[in-house]
Amino acid sequence: MEVIFKILTAIADVFAIVAAGIAIYIFFAKRDIISSALRVLLNFSSQITLDELKAKLERLNDLSADDPDEIKDIVNILNEVVGQIHGSKNLSTQCNEVMIKIENMADDKSQLTEPRKRALISELRERLRNIDVDNYADFIGDKK
Repeated sequence: MEVIFKILTAIADVFAIVAAGIAIYIFFAKRDIISSALRVLLNFSSQITLDELKAKLERLNDLSADDPDEIKDIVNILNEVVGQIHGSKNLSTQCNEVMIKIENMADDKSQLTEPRKRALISELRERLRNIDVDNYADFIGDKK
């Protein structure tokens, strides 16, 4: 029985070595395809974050800073946006100036007026659009 176990172990080891060799070969032979697949995954993750932020901006756009009952909701959404941007290394570096404005507006409700809110939404929307375009350009290999 022990001999059969040793033979099966040796066969399993050989198959593991062959599988590792095939994996190494595929990694080097199909490097471009693998790197494209990884870029797709990274781009998909970025797109999910951008889509969530755009949805929050639309919710903000529907609320009015002139309505005292909606101020709390606006501040909560602004803080959600700040938290989500802080959580993304890429977004936090690209949206740092807007983040400071958002944080100031969320902290000091006297700064929260409808024109300022709309300007902030427009600025952040445009930055997100530019980041979105950069992501697609990077994905297709057109980034300089």
